[in-house]
Amino acid sequence: MSSPTVLVVDDDPGIRESVTEVLSAEGYRVLEAPDGEEALVRLDGLEGRCVVLLDLAMPRMNGLELLRELSRSGRSERFPVVVMSANAHPRELEFPQVVALLRKPFELDELLRWVEVCSRLLG
Repeated sequence: MSSPTVLVVDDDPGIRESVTEVLSAEGYRVLEAPDGEEALVRLDGLEGRCVVLLDLAMPRMNGLELLRELSRSGRSERFPVVVMSANAHPRELEFPQVVALLRKPFELDELLRWVEVCSRLLG
């Protein structure tokens, strides 16, 4: 089985770059988006399914707004999400597509473990 695509959604270019570098080295195809609006454009352009690594605090469309839009549009099962946030409360993340919450700052091996879990969900 080939590695799935991973979309890194974070307004911090340093975080996007670091995560992209680590995932690429592990063989994942990685896309990036600086906010929820760009993430929707990227996801709409994908044929298949994709793991989403999602920050919550972003300009234009934040992470919670993106989660609501994915749920509303019926696309949530195609995109398992790992939320990356320092301040998120688990109760606000009760969306079917949210697999895990990684507290920032997180360890890269923990991130890779959750990406692998999501990859298995995509089968």
